[in-house]
Amino acid sequence: MKIISDYTKDTGSIKLHPGSYEWWYFDGLTADGEYGIVVIFYEGNPFSRRYLEAIDSNTSEAERRAGQFPALSISVYQRGRPIYYGFCEHEPDEARFDSERIHGRVGESEFGFEKSNGKLVYTVSLDQVLPGGDSIRGSLKFISDDHNIALVNNKLNENINDNDAAHTWNLVQPAAMVTGELKIDGFRSHAIRFEGPGYHDHNFGRESMDRSFLDWYWGRFHFPESVFVYYIMQKQDGDQHRAWLIQHDGEVIRMDDHFQLDHNSLNPFGLMSARKITIEGSGVKCLVQKEKVLDNGPFYQRFMSRAVMEAGDGISQANGFAEYIHPARIKNRLFRPLVNMRIAYPGGKPHWVQRNPRLYRWTW
Repeated sequence: MKIISDYTKDTGSIKLHPGSYEWWYFDGLTADGEYGIVVIFYEGNPFSRRYLEAIDSNTSEAERRAGQFPALSISVYQRGRPIYYGFCEHEPDEARFDSERIHGRVGESEFGFEKSNGKLVYTVSLDQVLPGGDSIRGSLKFISDDHNIALVNNKLNENINDNDAAHTWNLVQPAAMVTGELKIDGFRSHAIRFEGPGYHDHNFGRESMDRSFLDWYWGRFHFPESVFVYYIMQKQDGDQHRAWLIQHDGEVIRMDDHFQLDHNSLNPFGLMSARKITIEGSGVKCLVQKEKVLDNGPFYQRFMSRAVMEAGDGISQANGFAEYIHPARIKNRLFRPLVNMRIAYPGGKPHWVQRNPRLYRWTW
């Protein structure tokens, strides 16, 4: 896997092979931790029934490419519980991911970029209406320091000359400040003002995820003077894991001498994942405890988690998001009916569960 931290590489990539994918991920928390948000723009939705069926079909290669299956997912949480969930796939002409500048659009939502006074500023504008009538609208800015991210890239990048890597992970803004306002209308209305820690990364895969890795743990936690980011990937040809403590001044402490997964838990769909992760290196120890399940599916889980860090004589803790994915299960047709309840596909009538807002909220 190619690992970088370079905003100049945050533009869209060419994806010719059926099964390839690309996503731009943004998350943020309010300063008091009450609200959290995760937004993902996809070109090539790897969870899409339509994309999976196209990959296995006899249609033309052009009809099986990632650009035919753009999507947008938005999840908002209050005190560890979902209050909005939208995962909408769109027709190709309703989306655009620019290869010359940093800009993406899916439906009526988009993200853009500018440099201003030594800062990297991403603006994420959201306007999504679900089949059942729930909606979210608003705009968030993700702001980070240009100079510091250049320092991070120099110490973070791996396989920098490997242009043929199956997967590229670009930690564009490991430590950002997110500001803005959102309005949610549904069973209850919420007006949310964000002014807290944020994060943005960009993933690009040249092949289906299940061909690149067996499973993947990931997480990030904002401490007062740093952000802790880790991943543990079981690949087809062995394990790969990394962890970094990225200081706000650009210093990077690599801490992956020891990884340990504990407290395996089985969810109702038969997905097994560790609920406790211990990571040590460079005189720092971090314990990640996945406390609340935010998204619990047959091949993917998201948790609101707590990280406790021991460094020198001090102990500190932070909250953040942690995820687990088992890609091979995505292709299991047994789970397709469950996925169809969650993803709104273009064309035709929405799934009957999605048309009933009360039933759809139950799937959250």
